[in-house]
Amino acid sequence: MGNKPATPTRIVLTDVGKIRKELGLSQRELARLLSTSIRAVQSYEQGWRSPPPSIQQMLLLLLVAHRRGTSFPRHICWKEQDCPKDIRTECMAYQSRQGQLCWFLTGTLCAGVETKNWTEKWKMCRRCTFMKELLRPPE
Repeated sequence: MGNKPATPTRIVLTDVGKIRKELGLSQRELARLLSTSIRAVQSYEQGWRSPPPSIQQMLLLLLVAHRRGTSFPRHICWKEQDCPKDIRTECMAYQSRQGQLCWFLTGTLCAGVETKNWTEKWKMCRRCTFMKELLRPPE
């Protein structure tokens, strides 16, 4: 029998406790990395309040960095999505030449679609093959 590749679990950015534990951090350490209070981290973990989009983005960045280290594959999203020039010139990922950070940058367009908020953007990113590869659990 061959080994099956690990099936990536769905990342829920509001599951702060689970992400913190995977990162191997205490609540104090995570609070420091997120530039927030320990109380805020505790309230996110207990479900008393949901982390705001800026905290969710930082959690995602920390998680990707933890899983991938510095081995970010070169990703040129505008080529992979075959974005027409008139669309890609309006996109922050294209303007900054940071296609591998398209998921983190605000003001990005995906296949010509502008997302209105982080929740909408994250839904779109979760379907992206590049993002799925970035979030693949370490072997």
